[in-house]
Amino acid sequence: MENLTEMMLALSMIPGVGRMVMRRARQLAEPIDFTSCTALDIQHMLGVRENIAEQIRRKYDLAAARKNREEWERRGITVLVYGDEKYSEWLYEIPDAPELLYADGNFDLLTRPAFSIVGTRTPTQYGRQLARQFGRELAERGLVVVSGMARGIDAEAHTGALEARGGTIAVLGCGIDWLYPAENRQLGARIRKQGLLLSEYPPGTRPQRGFFPERNRIISGLAHGILVIEAASRSGSLITADLATEQGRDVFAVPGSIHSPKSAGCHWLIQQGAKLVQHVHDIVFEYPELALDTHVGNAEVAGAPESLSSEEAALLRMIPWESVSYEQILCRTEFSPSYLHFLLLSLQMKKQIMQLPGQAYIRVKP
Repeated sequence: MENLTEMMLALSMIPGVGRMVMRRARQLAEPIDFTSCTALDIQHMLGVRENIAEQIRRKYDLAAARKNREEWERRGITVLVYGDEKYSEWLYEIPDAPELLYADGNFDLLTRPAFSIVGTRTPTQYGRQLARQFGRELAERGLVVVSGMARGIDAEAHTGALEARGGTIAVLGCGIDWLYPAENRQLGARIRKQGLLLSEYPPGTRPQRGFFPERNRIISGLAHGILVIEAASRSGSLITADLATEQGRDVFAVPGSIHSPKSAGCHWLIQQGAKLVQHVHDIVFEYPELALDTHVGNAEVAGAPESLSSEEAALLRMIPWESVSYEQILCRTEFSPSYLHFLLLSLQMKKQIMQLPGQAYIRVKP
């Protein structure tokens, strides 16, 4: 396996050598030192054009590959080649699986049941709250939360899993030492310590536009299913959902307002057969074979109405699932301003609502 890993690394360092060529190289009977081959031999072995074969013969450098690998390992980065014992078994099932993966963190997460969460990079407060909630609740039930560490829904899903002290995997569209976007660098550092950073691009690789849709097949491939939270009609999250379907993964979607463009993609997925999700149980009940803890939170949900006073329950019914201002709430009730503040604070303490910037409120528990 060591020789195979170094052969694959050496090939990956040659311009013009892509996954298809590397896949053919991996399928050879044994690792080959291509510097000892003729260009014609390489053409026949790897099915490449003459100019690519000549490039491989001249630039194939096992010593440089070994040096890079040793340097990355000193920095805590491990190279996983297809077939490695640490390589995720889930990825063997997908078309065009990555030949090499670069990882930093807890490898055990690759062996545990996982679920992916994706969505827009510019979510509403409703979307942010739900992404963090589902990330946290799925992690509490033993599922590893997989996403792409993009701003918005991805970042909130990772954060929710971390808050639950659960596992989370971030699949990056750049080298794992190049945490992108910059605003998520602190989040990336937390994932490195508590979860796993994963990329098919070697360390030092800067983010490029084409890398992000390409890595989406890994986000969906690592998981039993994928949950889409807020996606516009032309969102990249719909590409990930399509990939999940092609891979035989389950697709779930959270509905939103019919007036919100950010939910149009989710509504389209539901029309196409994605399962509508209103609660984490809508997901975990689909996988009885995983023996997930479906009772976590049941008592809380069932007991929520009894835990509210009649006035709190009446006020809660006036607060929608979208942001509403304090003035709007005050106009809808007969409570005095001071007593309304008391009730709102009580509902926040009971985790029924959340205060937003600008003295606005939103319901947070279905």
